[in-house]
Amino acid sequence: MNQIVGWIEDNNSEEWNRIRLDTGLSHAQIQHFYEGNSFIFPTEIVDLYQWHDGGNGSFFIDAHGIYGDQHFNSLGWGLSCGEDWSRDYCPDKKILALFACEDVYWWTILPDTSQEAAPIYVSDEPDFDTCSPNYPSLTAMLEEMIQRL
Repeated sequence: MNQIVGWIEDNNSEEWNRIRLDTGLSHAQIQHFYEGNSFIFPTEIVDLYQWHDGGNGSFFIDAHGIYGDQHFNSLGWGLSCGEDWSRDYCPDKKILALFACEDVYWWTILPDTSQEAAPIYVSDEPDFDTCSPNYPSLTAMLEEMIQRL
């Protein structure tokens, strides 16, 4: 994330000035979200929410070189949205909605065992039964964003 932030600050400061990021969460605050749940946050998800707990603005450049109005969901809101999706579409999955941009969603399925990577799914209408990850990890997604920059 810091490479993306650095590039935006240096090369597109007008966009950077519009971005609003919330303060990151402490490890204890993140642990609070585990209470009563059977999932575990992958390490890179913990790192993401320690960096910032959501925000709004144009974080990522898309494949066409365009910044859109994007939402980086707070951990609480992302889990709440994921609970709605789980209840409506797939009660056996624990979903975390990470980002959204113009009816396109980036999300991950939370595991019940410890793992480093969080596979990232991207779709306009989540189809939880037939989808497969677009990226093997949050890191891989961010690396692709860096290549676009």
